[in-house]
Amino acid sequence: MSAHSKKNHHNKHSPVPEDAVKKESGPTEAKVELTAGEYETLKKRLEELEGLREKLLHAAADFENAKKRNARDKEEFIKFSQERILRDMLPVLDNFERAITHTTTAELSEADEEKLRQNFNNVASGVQMVQKQLVDTLKKHGLVRLEAVGEKFDPHRHEAVARVQESGEEDVVVDELRAGYMLHDRLLRASQVRVRTAPFQDKQDEVT
Repeated sequence: MSAHSKKNHHNKHSPVPEDAVKKESGPTEAKVELTAGEYETLKKRLEELEGLREKLLHAAADFENAKKRNARDKEEFIKFSQERILRDMLPVLDNFERAITHTTTAELSEADEEKLRQNFNNVASGVQMVQKQLVDTLKKHGLVRLEAVGEKFDPHRHEAVARVQESGEEDVVVDELRAGYMLHDRLLRASQVRVRTAPFQDKQDEVT
């Protein structure tokens, strides 16, 4: 092997100096120079961004306050949503109290039979008037009593609690055990009813 080849062979496998590696792999610092105009433009953009940041912070705070305010308003609305109907019910409550206190216990104990009868008639008449006033007040607020007796049984409005075997048209309401009501166009409570069904003998005749 020639001396030149030995020299190349030796250089191929010789280690690279450590300081050379550091110089090559080390970070290079680049200096950016700006003109006065570019600096002012950049400064202006930074100020605009800071302004936008402040606006976003204010907007977020306003949104949070609005959300809390809406929650309070909703709570107040739910709390006092029945104020109107309750105010209209107060005269009904007043009349009930008048009917109850119309005659004291002492007066009843000292009254004769005729006075007791007259007092009962007065109280009954007063209660009927109060009931009508109550019905009218609730109707003004959208509560309507369902008509049931004589109507065709409707499972969407009626709840059949019993069936009565008797002659006549089947599936017709013959008796109402508890009134049903609509609130505007929504069923509030179904009517509990008894429904007519054909007598057992009539059903056998139909089969034969």
